[in-house]
Amino acid sequence: MHCLRRPTAWIHSTVLAGALLSVAAHGGQALTLDDYYAAALQRSEVIATQSELIRQAEERYQQASAALRPTVDGVASYTWIDSGARDTTANPTRQPHARIAATQPLFRGFRELATIRQTQALVGAQQDDYHNARVQLFKDVVRNFYDVVSIERDLVNLEEQINQNLQREQELQARVRIGRSRVGEVLTVQARISTLRAEIEQLNAQLSVARDVFAFQSGRLATTALRDAEALPNDIDGLDRYLERVAVRPDVKAARARLKATEENITVARGGHLPSLDLNANRYLERTGNLENVDWDVQLALTIPLYAGGSVNSQVREAVSQNTQAELEVSRVQRLADQEIRSLHQTVLLDRKQLQALETAAQAAKKNYETQQRDYKLGLVTNLDVLQALTSYQENLRALDRARYTAKVNFLRLEAATVRYPAIATENVP
Repeated sequence: MHCLRRPTAWIHSTVLAGALLSVAAHGGQALTLDDYYAAALQRSEVIATQSELIRQAEERYQQASAALRPTVDGVASYTWIDSGARDTTANPTRQPHARIAATQPLFRGFRELATIRQTQALVGAQQDDYHNARVQLFKDVVRNFYDVVSIERDLVNLEEQINQNLQREQELQARVRIGRSRVGEVLTVQARISTLRAEIEQLNAQLSVARDVFAFQSGRLATTALRDAEALPNDIDGLDRYLERVAVRPDVKAARARLKATEENITVARGGHLPSLDLNANRYLERTGNLENVDWDVQLALTIPLYAGGSVNSQVREAVSQNTQAELEVSRVQRLADQEIRSLHQTVLLDRKQLQALETAAQAAKKNYETQQRDYKLGLVTNLDVLQALTSYQENLRALDRARYTAKVNFLRLEAATVRYPAIATENVP
């Protein structure tokens, strides 16, 4: 986009001091948006927590897979029996027992397989939650980054306005000395300068808050310099191209993965109606009595559920209800994603139109100010006309800068909402 040229101004003391300290501390390197985001990723407890939740989900998957494998246990006991037993050969009063027992599940009503698929889906959902947390963090970083940059740019603009008004004050004082201007004109300019200085103090308070947020999110010094390296594109893709990305949004993918998990949970619950079949084997290390010389045995055990007080049917109904709830959640998340993308896309288009209008207005205001200055020297307009033209020009420049930063924020939020920003889309789950 075409940018208006303006004279270089002194940066406000707090901004300049912070920038110099940052350059000295970081070897002359200011942080870009990507640098800030990378620092925030390392700093964020939310992202670290999501990483741990992924690990926990993966362990639950391993636990579910273990249900298909055999279990081996060592069993040992020592029993004392009343010596009044009639046959102490078959039932000795001291009965040591030691064996190795193994159990291999053969059929459990397909519950184990369904549980494995369920936990696998939940691992995917947790990974998508991790990516979604990164997206949300990026949005927060974008907002804070441009809050700081915009306020600092506004402070520079205000200092420039003060310098221009100071120059205007000097010119008027010179004219007052030769009787060509009134003292009231000088006082009007001085009042304007005082107003601008008060506005600087207000912005300094806002900058302090924004810088504190930056330090909290990035872990860097609050005075670290920031450098805006982002550029607005010349063209914006159509809405349909952005809406196609709804399906790959991490929040939508997570909701769908959880829907799949609830579907598998129905199979798990219904498996309670089906019989189970297990293969049991024992290797005896020490026995007493009539079976003292029997070293091993193998058992095929079939269990058929007949009645459980209606608990299995209740579990099935609960699982079906959870599945319906998950379907509603998928619908809600998709509609919210669709609405967010539509809203941001419309906002980005309006931002572009606003920038074009403000650029035109700033150019016109500049020409008007230059014209008023020439006419004032010729006595054709009053000092008030010149001040109004100068203020209009300066305010248009400030509005243009603020609108440009706002447009960048909204565009980057749109890119994040459709997972198109490289810093988000290319990262792998740890």
